[in-house]
Amino acid sequence: MANQRPVYDIYDEEFANNLQIAKNLVSKLSSRTDKQICKKWIGKLCRLKSDDPVVKKNRNAFFKYLLEILSKAILDAATDMGIGAEHQEKVDDDHFMCKWSEDKRTYIAAKPLPGQGALIYMAVTRYPNLGWDRF
Repeated sequence: MANQRPVYDIYDEEFANNLQIAKNLVSKLSSRTDKQICKKWIGKLCRLKSDDPVVKKNRNAFFKYLLEILSKAILDAATDMGIGAEHQEKVDDDHFMCKWSEDKRTYIAAKPLPGQGALIYMAVTRYPNLGWDRF
């Protein structure tokens, strides 16, 4: 057991892997604006420095979700060629997603905006017992 790495190193390794995946996905985006938005959010994740494993776990959960949204945006861009506006609204509604962390300290919501990027919201609290998950 002396050779077992601390949990937070595993989170850092997972983050590095996600970063490589993100670089590949961002390069596939056709819109320059979308690329800038993604780079901004990835940059924020890279600047988040903490030794707390819970912070790293939540950072990685948000990053995974961002990768899911990126993947869906790339797939949607490839399949949306020629789709009418009435169908486009249905696609938007189907892709809205929100998620709570298991400890109820982090909330993430995102909705792709085809041709414009994504609307992403994230909230974090130290005190989940305040009950803000009920609103």
